[in-house]
Amino acid sequence: MLEGLLITLFLIVCLLLVIVVLLQKGRGGGLSGAFGGVGAGSAFGTRTGDVFTWVTIVLTGLFLLLAIVATLLARPPLGAAALPQFRPPAWPEGRTEREVKVTMTSPTKGATIRYTLNGREPTKKSEAYGKSSVIVTYGQTLQARTFRVGMEPSETLSVTYEAPPQTQPSTQPTTAPAILPSQE
Repeated sequence: MLEGLLITLFLIVCLLLVIVVLLQKGRGGGLSGAFGGVGAGSAFGTRTGDVFTWVTIVLTGLFLLLAIVATLLARPPLGAAALPQFRPPAWPEGRTEREVKVTMTSPTKGATIRYTLNGREPTKKSEAYGKSSVIVTYGQTLQARTFRVGMEPSETLSVTYEAPPQTQPSTQPTTAPAILPSQE
């Protein structure tokens, strides 16, 4: 809504600036001289040049200001930030401790990774990842998103750090298969 109003105002200022510049009297006699008419009289009196000069200066200032503001507000987003990456991406095999240090990286330059360990979706107010590792306890879910100014936040990457199932020898007694008599 605001962008539409701003662009409409910008277009109106552009048209007014073109009209005021064309109405000014130059070496060729102004707009009436451009179309072959006789432009001896002036609607603004003898100070016509001064009035049009100031109107041109004001409209040019508005034009530049609106151009800058419209560029900042109406530009399309840069896209979405890339997903963060975890190392290790899962509970390390053979790990017996109850916690693991996880590092995070993002392929998006200048981005901030925000994470949670409580199962909630990371937001701009969540803990920011620094340069040190995040300690994740066995069974916790690490969720992270990448945020960067001018870009949409990334999707949420969620990993539950659970140890892989242990392959333990079976304690059940094994029985030999029964031998069936052959049928002849």
